[in-house]
Amino acid sequence: MSDILNLENISKSFGETSVIRNLSFTVAKGEFLTILGSSGCGKTTLLRIISGLEDPDEGVVHLNGKDVTALPPNLRSVNTVFQNYALFPHMNAAANIAYPLKIAGVPKDEVKKRVDDALSLVQMEGYGSRYPHALSGGQRQRIAIARAVVGQPEVLLLDEPLGALDLNLRRAMQTELKRIQQQLGITFVYITHDQEEALNMSDRVAVMKDGKFLQMGSPAEIYDEPESVYTAKFVGGANILPCTFLRYAGDGAVVSFAGRELTMRPGKAEYNPGDSVTAAVRGEKLAIAEGGIPCRITDVNFAGGIMRITAEHEGTTLTALRYGLDTSVKTGGTVPIVIPELAGILCRA
Repeated sequence: MSDILNLENISKSFGETSVIRNLSFTVAKGEFLTILGSSGCGKTTLLRIISGLEDPDEGVVHLNGKDVTALPPNLRSVNTVFQNYALFPHMNAAANIAYPLKIAGVPKDEVKKRVDDALSLVQMEGYGSRYPHALSGGQRQRIAIARAVVGQPEVLLLDEPLGALDLNLRRAMQTELKRIQQQLGITFVYITHDQEEALNMSDRVAVMKDGKFLQMGSPAEIYDEPESVYTAKFVGGANILPCTFLRYAGDGAVVSFAGRELTMRPGKAEYNPGDSVTAAVRGEKLAIAEGGIPCRITDVNFAGGIMRITAEHEGTTLTALRYGLDTSVKTGGTVPIVIPELAGILCRA
């Protein structure tokens, strides 16, 4: 699969604040890449640089092998879907979708066909005559997506497009967006702070912090093999355990935690006996069983069929997840937590 987007050594500052820091990456043709990060990490600025709405201080943007760094947005085969829809209120849905085609001088008959096709793509047949005020939030977002893809861009940029929707609709639209992307084969670059969106829709995820990518990989790699404490906590809320490295054993790394020897996956770094190391362990990997580490329960929360048990051992918090409700587990009690072999991974601080 060939690369359609290539950013080389991109840097951007606003005054004394560095927002993007010497960032380089490629996106393959037809790929769904999600840039995941908290507010202020630089992801929206990065999207604006790709679209041409912002100029980088340094670096080069290549689109389909062509240097487009100095080109304005209208000369790039890139469109953007925004969180606030950005529909023209005085135009009906069909006219909103048709607008970029008319600006481009597409013949009238071709405009109608492509608008009809775009409405069908987003499952909004019969809604072309409605104005934005008469559409729900989800329907307005579908029209915004239709308008963005009707011109057949090579890359579609999506700036937290589901952020204004309620939870159930947001989840439904995740499925719809992935369907649309696969049906069209357009490259999607999607930004969000929502880990669920990133893991559910993406071919690859880039975890961003302070203007840099901390890790880039498949959703499974990001979730199961976090390379940093930040990634482990930001994606899935892993338990973070301060440990002492003891030795390597086969494919594992033996560490000391809570007076016990535990075997973790070693991650990518190299360690020496006695080194202080950090292990990340997902809550669903923890077991509650006799002989486990005795922990004092500080909170019990039940939601969505999952029971979240938060407990503490000598200043370290452990959160275990269990399916179903167990009324015998109560705040203030104790619970024995077992960390199975290779359940956790060592990662950098």
